[in-house]
Amino acid sequence: MRRMSCRIICTLIMATTFGLLFSQESGGGSFFHERTRELSRQQMEKLAIEEFAKGNYPSFLTEWAEIGTVQEDAHGKKREVVFFVSPDYLAIGNSGDYYTLPLTPMASEEICEMSGAWLPTPKIVDMIYCAAELKLEPFNYIPRGRRNESADLLYEHSKVIQAQMKAAGRVPGTFIAGVKKDIVISSKLADSTRTHHVIIYGWHKPDGKPIQPETNVHIDSYVDYSHGTRMVKNKVLVDGVEYSYPEVLSDPVLHTLFSYDKQPLLKRGYR
Repeated sequence: MRRMSCRIICTLIMATTFGLLFSQESGGGSFFHERTRELSRQQMEKLAIEEFAKGNYPSFLTEWAEIGTVQEDAHGKKREVVFFVSPDYLAIGNSGDYYTLPLTPMASEEICEMSGAWLPTPKIVDMIYCAAELKLEPFNYIPRGRRNESADLLYEHSKVIQAQMKAAGRVPGTFIAGVKKDIVISSKLADSTRTHHVIIYGWHKPDGKPIQPETNVHIDSYVDYSHGTRMVKNKVLVDGVEYSYPEVLSDPVLHTLFSYDKQPLLKRGYR
């Protein structure tokens, strides 16, 4: 009888052990954090790109949220516009265990391209905030040295956002806004005095005003917990006609539908 009990206990221990190992190997966000927390930024982003290429991201990221609006073109003509965005910021893992991961604009672009998407403009960030189903209050940390760039704080901020969502009675995949500053594209990409800089904008407060004005003060390798990557699907509709998002941004008449800049965006990427 004792031998039988020992066998049962051993079997349970082995099942539990292998279950945990399987859970880790399944690529949850918590495991990705533990795997990368001591790595350099370059090493971590290389692994993030590889994981995303394998499909290790929450399925809700590509369950595109549709936004319909009326905007004026450069000639002042009103146009009916439809575009599609990821309901949340880029993350690694699955819907039960994911890590909303701040990235450099170069890594963000590479991952967006895998999904047939691109980065937003400040105007699109504002439209996303207006259309979001759930607007959460920004959660910020007091700057202390380089703590805000640390892997542990980046991960902690991801968990805070998930806790805010749960407290609001919502589930992962809800179309949310207000939780991150967006990596954006704008005419500042062509600023010859600020080459290799990241442009960030957003982090709207409940009154709809962004904490972060559009700025390119940081070098493009700089990342902190507040940065986020929102994907904009390349397919957009203008008056029912299909265009590509980059095509509209470069059009002398249509670019104002998605951009605050007075001129078309001839440079639309960081790489």
